Amino acid sequence: MSGTTPHSPELRALRDRVTAPSTVSLPAAGDGLTWRPATTADIGLILDLAHAAGKIDHPRSLVTRDELEEEFRGEAFTPERDAVIAVDAAGRAAAYGSATAPASQETVVWVELNGIVAPNRRREGIGTALLAWQEARGLQHLAASDATLPGWLASDAQDHATPAIRLLETHGYERARWWLELERDLAAPAADPPSAPGVRLVPYTEKWSERARSAMNDAFRDHWGSQPVTAAEWASGHRLEAFRPDLSVLAVASGPHRTERVVGFVFVDVEPDEWPLRGGPFGYVSTVGVRREARGQGLARTMLARVMRALRADGLDHAVLNVDAESPTGALGLYQSLGFTVTDRAVSLVKRF
Repeated sequence: MSGTTPHSPELRALRDRVTAPSTVSLPAAGDGLTWRPATTADIGLILDLAHAAGKIDHPRSLVTRDELEEEFRGEAFTPERDAVIAVDAAGRAAAYGSATAPASQETVVWVELNGIVAPNRRREGIGTALLAWQEARGLQHLAASDATLPGWLASDAQDHATPAIRLLETHGYERARWWLELERDLAAPAADPPSAPGVRLVPYTEKWSERARSAMNDAFRDHWGSQPVTAAEWASGHRLEAFRPDLSVLAVASGPHRTERVVGFVFVDVEPDEWPLRGGPFGYVSTVGVRREARGQGLARTMLARVMRALRADGLDHAVLNVDAESPTGALGLYQSLGFTVTDRAVSLVKRF
């Protein structure tokens, strides 16, 4: 996610550049709908809504309950202020939206907008009203920041979700980055290139947690939009049931005074509930990275080969991952050379301040 253009020294603090409403009124669209702030008690309703909408919006992936639970307990997320829900007369969720402030701000203040409208309630103006609420709350987040950084309101969509993309573009959002989903059949064996001198591969365990987080923040510092992962965000991601530390791999190098540091990593998730959506068991390679000073040694290729063999040994048929189509590390070419092929595309849309 950075490669973000370094901010101009002439920029003023966001609070001096962004005008935000003092209060944000709840949406009022949709016949028979009751709009209110969302709470943790609504997670079940939101999950049902996400699954119904996902069959159209992202038919090959699922939102899970523990993902929503972690989102709602996020360090920078206050559901009663940062999320709204619309409920119909039968008590079902018809829409949900959030505007989430960043937990860390290094090169950009990125406010993520996430909106869902039930398929049977679309074309009623609900999405437009929801986006207006999200923008107003997002502007409040930007206007509360003292950072002299670019400010973004951002959302994303699968490239086939043309109504969502059209809505965002109509309201001034621009297509900023494309993301490619790739898949590889694990029946074909993966060759294991030789490891770099002084580097060994180990499974991920809590022993390596902080060293791995440090490596991740270094590896992604030059990626588009990426901000440092906080300790709380790191712990949250690794609490998810899908996370498989036993299938994940770290590249560890010797340091001074007999210390060791993590110089590369591949993290894996396995979510069996998603297997029917892809026709069989698969593992999702959620993150691949190498510290900048350790690049050019073939570490990513070596780690991925190890992980693909581990996935196959665990009874999985395919490996899936996502990549920035313009990754500065040439990751797309690496994945394609390992036999991954593109199966889907998504786009990030951004309004800049």
